[in-house]
Amino acid sequence: MSRRDRRRPHPEFTMSCTTRTSPAAGSTASNDPRSFARSLGINLRHLAEYANVAPETPTLQPLDARLQRYMRDARTVLDRATRLGGGRAAARDWFRHMPLATFAYRTAEEMVSEGRVGELLHYLDGVERWDTRAALPTRDAGAAFALSTPARGDDDSPMA
Repeated sequence: MSRRDRRRPHPEFTMSCTTRTSPAAGSTASNDPRSFARSLGINLRHLAEYANVAPETPTLQPLDARLQRYMRDARTVLDRATRLGGGRAAARDWFRHMPLATFAYRTAEEMVSEGRVGELLHYLDGVERWDTRAALPTRDAGAAFALSTPARGDDDSPMA
């Protein structure tokens, strides 16, 4: 065996035997779909639907990347909403039930499910600054405008 073969490989090039069990920072309990669903007052089927995963994923694959991403994003939005005041219960109710006119009357829960967390956080930043115009234009801005304005008749046209 030559001297070169006996050298230890550089630590950067060795593979670690440890694996990461959680894609998000924090304790394993914070990544548990059951406790997350319980904290929102929903069942696992509802969580799976909004996380866009199969219904059995929260039970059989609790560390699924899409499920963990949804829970992490929802937690981020909920934490930001809690900071705005009213407490955790009010933030949870807002997240699940309040239709937002700026986003074509989607709830924050639906926005997170669609992966539009950045727009939602930008909106919440504006709310925090008391600037309700802070939301970015949405893909459905025309539909939201059409829903919020009455149809204009031909009141100004001359009668024939």
